[in-house]
Amino acid sequence: MSLHAYLPHLLPGEKVILLLRRHWFILARRLAFWALVGLAPFVLALVFPQGTRDVLSHPLGYPLVVAGGSLFVLAIWLFLLNSFVDYHLDVWVVTTSRILNIEQHQLFARTVAEQELSRVQDVTSESHGMLPTLLDYGEVHVQTAAEQARFVFEQVPHPTATAQKVASLAEMRRRYERVRDELDKG
Repeated sequence: MSLHAYLPHLLPGEKVILLLRRHWFILARRLAFWALVGLAPFVLALVFPQGTRDVLSHPLGYPLVVAGGSLFVLAIWLFLLNSFVDYHLDVWVVTTSRILNIEQHQLFARTVAEQELSRVQDVTSESHGMLPTLLDYGEVHVQTAAEQARFVFEQVPHPTATAQKVASLAEMRRRYERVRDELDKG
């Protein structure tokens, strides 16, 4: 997917600095969960072999097992697809002049928030737990002086480096705007 799918209206002179998604481990964990749920009928058939034979030998048992199994597999595929879409479409974009928070809540529900980089007041990073620390992912909190006071980049890779990058970009943007204002006055 091209960058223009996320930012169809780049401002003149604006460049994308960071395009962030959740850490790959988050997607892997969700997909592994649904794969394990998908194996549940096979485990039940192994645990209860006699019950499985009894159900399948019944005249209505086999068609019901096929229909139920088909619905179960379709549901698992739907949940796998939903997990991938949620992972892929939750994006945080930092450009030379703004921050965009694009969150996919459901298949057909999306929230997009935008904030000027010069309004950033504080940037912090958090990483809680053994796996987030070992795999270097966590949250980045961006505090702004605006209506939506806080942006949270959730479960992004390298949260400390990301926070430092956003803070330095915000400072550079504020300096740029001060110089531009002074030149406009003078």
